[in-house]
Amino acid sequence: MRRVAFISDLHANLVAVDAVLADIDQLGVDEIVCLGDIVDLGPQPCELLDRLHEREVRCIRGNHDTLDEHPPHHMLLEIETWTQAQLGEARLRELAELPEQLTLEIDSARVLCVHGSPRDDTDQVLASTTRDTLVSWIGDHEFDVMVGGHTHVQLLRRLDARLIVNVGSVGMPFERAFDGGAPKILPWCEYGVISGADGTLSVDLRRVPLDLERFAASVRESSMPGAARWVEQWLI
Repeated sequence: MRRVAFISDLHANLVAVDAVLADIDQLGVDEIVCLGDIVDLGPQPCELLDRLHEREVRCIRGNHDTLDEHPPHHMLLEIETWTQAQLGEARLRELAELPEQLTLEIDSARVLCVHGSPRDDTDQVLASTTRDTLVSWIGDHEFDVMVGGHTHVQLLRRLDARLIVNVGSVGMPFERAFDGGAPKILPWCEYGVISGADGTLSVDLRRVPLDLERFAASVRESSMPGAARWVEQWLI
């Protein structure tokens, strides 16, 4: 059996990533793949990137990893600017040079790894996304399973004979997909595992408890701007 863990939307939340890695270690996976949004909007971008290096996690780039979102909200813009300063030129270059997508095999299944969709890393693949829209976003990409993130909401749906999987967010799972308002952030960490053996494929969407007190301490102990307000928003 080949078993691959997929993590996404970490957002510099090392407490959440370590909780997920501990759960992954109990499963005995063959590989860990990160689907992007490694940094930004969290207190420990450098430490988190170092952890991914330690664990030899293969990564693709998310829309936040280029650190050019320039959000209109003042606090979010301050965090983006602070994150750039924390990372420095070498780490910023490393993130910018990550591939936009990759393809791997699990047993005999071709798995296409993206952040949003094959078309764009900001596309939101949702349960409500129409079939025609999905087909247009996929284009001529060939795969048996497409696995992504970006929406911060777990998803499993079928498109004809193909599977579409969203593994949710390790660092910031949303109650519902972002629609322009302030999202409600749920008190756990999400990821997924895809396994294959002898032509049988399985998808396990997992949820791991988040130590909220430890996470809040990591925010307050960092120099991230607006730390107190960020924690208040998170814990509501």
